[in-house]
Amino acid sequence: MLDQWLSSYPAGYDRVLSMIGIEIHWIILQYILGLSLLAVVAEVIWLKTKKEEWAKISRTIAKGFIIVFAVGAAMGTASEFGLVLLWPNLIEAAGRYIYFPLYAEIFAFLMEVIFIYMFWYAWKKLPTKAHIVVGILAITGAWFSASMIMSVNSYMQAPPGIIPAYDNGWRFDEGYPKLTLFVPNEIVSALDVEVLQSLGTDVLGKTDNSVIVALPVSIVKQLISDAFSGKTVGESLLYVALTDAAKNSLKDVPALNVVDAIVANTVKEVGVYTVTFKSPTYFASLLHTLFAAITVSSFTVAGGYALSYSRKNVKHAKLGLKYGLYFAIASLAFQGIVTGHEMGVAVAEWNPEKFAAMEANTPAFLERIVAYLSYGNFNAEIPDYYQIPDDLRPPLLIHYLYYVKITVAAVLGIMALLAAYMLYRDREVSYGYLIILPIVAQVVSFLGWAVREIGRKPWTIYGVMDVGTAHTINPPTLGEAAIISLYFVGILAVLTYSTYKFLWRG
Repeated sequence: MLDQWLSSYPAGYDRVLSMIGIEIHWIILQYILGLSLLAVVAEVIWLKTKKEEWAKISRTIAKGFIIVFAVGAAMGTASEFGLVLLWPNLIEAAGRYIYFPLYAEIFAFLMEVIFIYMFWYAWKKLPTKAHIVVGILAITGAWFSASMIMSVNSYMQAPPGIIPAYDNGWRFDEGYPKLTLFVPNEIVSALDVEVLQSLGTDVLGKTDNSVIVALPVSIVKQLISDAFSGKTVGESLLYVALTDAAKNSLKDVPALNVVDAIVANTVKEVGVYTVTFKSPTYFASLLHTLFAAITVSSFTVAGGYALSYSRKNVKHAKLGLKYGLYFAIASLAFQGIVTGHEMGVAVAEWNPEKFAAMEANTPAFLERIVAYLSYGNFNAEIPDYYQIPDDLRPPLLIHYLYYVKITVAAVLGIMALLAAYMLYRDREVSYGYLIILPIVAQVVSFLGWAVREIGRKPWTIYGVMDVGTAHTINPPTLGEAAIISLYFVGILAVLTYSTYKFLWRG
């Protein structure tokens, strides 16, 4: 299964390198999204109760995300630089068509920098209510940043206008999945409609300036590949769809010029500034991501204070343990019951190939439950993974990653409930073992992202650009990739040590 993921799709080692960089950045990023919220909530409780323990808890958590943010900013820059080097055509496409959220994220980052550090350094220099407002602005900056990045990632998972290949059965023989495109009238006049329809293209309607078509993604993928590889129209698949008159006049034109005009016009019609936010998986993805961050952050607070309480046995440490643990249980429950469910429904509807891989070897006794959770009908048929054509088939590995994630999440929830029960009953036992909670929570989060990203293969942008087209023509050697990976892991190790050394003194 691992071999299938590495060898059945292009750029195996570079995909591993990108995974390491992005996953380590996500490990750090979660704390920016979650610890800021926990610190502000603790300060609000202190404002209401006037108990100094809450002020100490809030300040300790704030110290945590200050340390993490400093490293996370550098790590994010390194990860983005890696994307430019390894996946240049993806970055070029993003700059051409979906640039707005990436541009807006710069301002979100500035908001984070200003208010996160103001939150720390103005602690006793602002009135408490004003300081809480600064904290809320810090949260807003972090979540605004996440919402921008998640819109781009959601677009890559399911761009607006994608028409899935599953509707009570696979429709691959009808040319699905298909992508909705707005083809400018001047290009339509050069196309042979009968040839396009014979290739599976559906005409959906017209606007003043365009004809709306549903084009099989196999054709879209080839056109994008031809365009970004520098082919002319005469060398491209596009040539066979031209009228005889247009073939002579356009054969030496770069294919990128024509494809760019179609894609840019489609983005304009959908909304230049809103196209990524119209991904049908965006809202579920954003919520699932935010609550993953809150859950991991809460378990980390609980684990840190559990270690502190087991060593120092001080009152505020026990209160911090309860705070982190109760917050984590509530967040984990909401994550599983609400956001996780909505994410699963979105995947089943808009990424049926990925969903089929996730449920490929599901035991028969679970299939009816999965069918009900996904489609609201116990009798609904789960897509058959083995009927997916090879060139559209995601790796089977994600089935096992997904169910390991679900199992580990259940174990995490049980551990948290048992610890909460002992705290509620005021049992005097050693809670030091709860330091394992943040590690387990990070494993669950890591597996969730692995399922999301690995399951998108063979695509980089689902229905638009495959991995081979996005990849650089000058990849690093295996040795160079290993050195860069060690650099990323080293940064994470230094951050972990720094957090352990300094954070829990408070």
